[in-house]
Amino acid sequence: MEEPLGCVTICYNVLIEINLDGSRSSGMDNSRKANREDNEITLQYKSRQETLLDDELAEDKLKELLASISQLGQTPPGVAEFQRRRKLFGECKRVEGEASGQFYARLRHWLDRDMSQTKSPLHAPRQTGE
Repeated sequence: MEEPLGCVTICYNVLIEINLDGSRSSGMDNSRKANREDNEITLQYKSRQETLLDDELAEDKLKELLASISQLGQTPPGVAEFQRRRKLFGECKRVEGEASGQFYARLRHWLDRDMSQTKSPLHAPRQTGE
């Protein structure tokens, strides 16, 4: 019967290496991290032409929304809704120097806000015979 040979367990941490001089170094490549961060910054950058296209798109969307509001404002239900919205939320007018995209978002939010129902009773009050 043979005797088992001595068993040696080797544990290796991939991120930490032990150099020949006994010092430890991280396996992470710092230049790789810097390159990744630089690439993220580059991806966030928009060219002047892309920015102009975004501005034109926002301007077009704003024109369409204002046209829809104008049409709705010419109907009795539309007039009543806008009056209730002004009463509940105040006017929504464009601020001087406000970008089209910003005003579109603010106006869209003003239009999309939920108007809570008034506390009107579901049924007429009961008549008591006195």
